[in-house]
Amino acid sequence: MRRKFATFSPFFLILALLLAACGGASDNGGSTGSNGSNGNNGVSQQGIASGNHYINCPGSTNTTAADPEKDTVTLTVSGWTSTPAEDALVQKNLQSFEASHPNIKLKWSPITGDYPTKMRANVASNNVADVFYLQPSMSSSYISAGKLLNLSPYMAKGGVKAEDYYSALINPFTCTSGQVYGLPKDWNSLGVFYNKKLFKDAGVTAPAAGWTWSDMQKDAQKLTKNAGQSNATYGITLPADMSRWGAFLLANGGSVLSKDGTKATFNNPAGVQALDYYNSFFKNKTGILPTTVGASYSGDAFGKERAAMVIEGGWLIPYLHSTYANTQYGIAPMPTSNSGKQANLTFTNAWAASASTKHAEASWELIKYMTGSTVQESQLNAGFALPALKSLANAPYFTSHPDVKVLFDAASYSYADYYGPQDATIHTDLSNAIDAVVLNKQTSQAALDDAATRINSQLQNG
Repeated sequence: MRRKFATFSPFFLILALLLAACGGASDNGGSTGSNGSNGNNGVSQQGIASGNHYINCPGSTNTTAADPEKDTVTLTVSGWTSTPAEDALVQKNLQSFEASHPNIKLKWSPITGDYPTKMRANVASNNVADVFYLQPSMSSSYISAGKLLNLSPYMAKGGVKAEDYYSALINPFTCTSGQVYGLPKDWNSLGVFYNKKLFKDAGVTAPAAGWTWSDMQKDAQKLTKNAGQSNATYGITLPADMSRWGAFLLANGGSVLSKDGTKATFNNPAGVQALDYYNSFFKNKTGILPTTVGASYSGDAFGKERAAMVIEGGWLIPYLHSTYANTQYGIAPMPTSNSGKQANLTFTNAWAASASTKHAEASWELIKYMTGSTVQESQLNAGFALPALKSLANAPYFTSHPDVKVLFDAASYSYADYYGPQDATIHTDLSNAIDAVVLNKQTSQAALDDAATRINSQLQNG
C-alpha cells in the first residue's frame, strides 16, 4: 500500500501491506456518511468531521489524572522506523519536548519490522513502552482489554478537548462512553500524483478537479510508451492494494461491509465493476505493478519515470524530494466515477500510553506535546502529513503549497480506511483478491466472492 500504518512513510507502509495503511476541511468541509449499528460498516466516517465510535470500554480504567512527579523521570517511547528524514523530525520534536520539560527524559526505542505483531507480544508480556504509536487496527482490542491509559481525565485537567481534533480521526481511539485512549498525531488522504514532463511530452492536459474514470483511462493510454519493453513508460502504476482500490469501490457506490458490520458487501455488482475498472489498466497494458518494473513500491516506480501517474498520499512528497529531487510533479484529486461520485480514503495513527506506565502524568505531557499544534505544524511544513487539529485548517503552508491543499480538501469525500475489529483480515483478503485479478488468475467476481467467503467466516467466528 500505503495504509494508515506509520507516519505515512512509504517504506513502513510497504511492509505493513506485505505483513497484513491522516484533510480535512474545517467543520463545514466534511460530510456525513451512513453509520451502522456497530461502526464496522464499509462506508462509515465519511469526512474527517463526522463519524461515531463503537469500541467497547474496558471493565476498569483510571478515572483521575495522576499528579506530576517531583523527581526526574525517564520515559521509554516507541513507534516504527521510517525514512531518515522523518525519523530525524520525530527525534527533533522529542528533543524539543525534553528541552521544555527538564524533569522528563526520553528514550526513543523504535520497533523495526512487523510493528503490530511485535507490539502484541510486548503487551502480552507487559513489556511495552510508556508511550507509543497506536494504529486504529490495534485500538479496539487494546482499549477494551484495559491496556491503555485513559487520557480523558488528563485532557479535562489540561484543557484539551476531543473536539479540538477532527472526530473521524479521534473516534478510532475512543470507546462508547467517550473515554479517549489515544490522540491522533496526523492524517493523510490519497491523490493522483502526475509527472508534469511526461504529460507535456505526450500532449496530455494535466488532470484537474472534475476529471473522471474515463479521463484517467484515456490519459493512461496516451502516456504509455513501449509497453512490454525494457524502456517502457506506463500511464499509471497501481499496487494490488485494498487501500488504493477501496477508493474506487466507494466511488462506484459500493461498500466493504453491511451496515451492521456482519457481512461482506464488496462482491456485489458495484464492487465487481470497480475491480474491473482497476484491472482495465493492466488488461490494456497502460498500468503496471511496481514490482514488474523493478520498483520497491508505486512511488518508486513513479520516481523512476516508469509511470506517469501514481495514487499515493502526502508521504510521497518527502520521498520524492529526497530520492527523486528532479521529478516535476503535480497532485490531482481522485477522479469521479462513471456514476458521478468521488471518494477517497483517510489514514491516521495516534500517540497513546500504557495503562501500566509508572509515569502516567509525564506520559500524558508527552502525548499532549506530540499531538499539539507545534509538532503537527512541523510535520505539515515538512510535507509528511496533514494536521489532525482543526485549528490548523488554515495553516500558511496550504497557501504556498496548493498541491497539498488538494489532499487536505479531500476530507469532504473521504472515508476512514478502517473496517472494525477484523480490519487486518479484510485488508489482507481483499489485497490478495486484487492481486489474483491483476495477475489474471481469477475474474473479479470469483476473486471477490472468495474473499467475501473468508471474511464472512472471520466476522462470524472471529
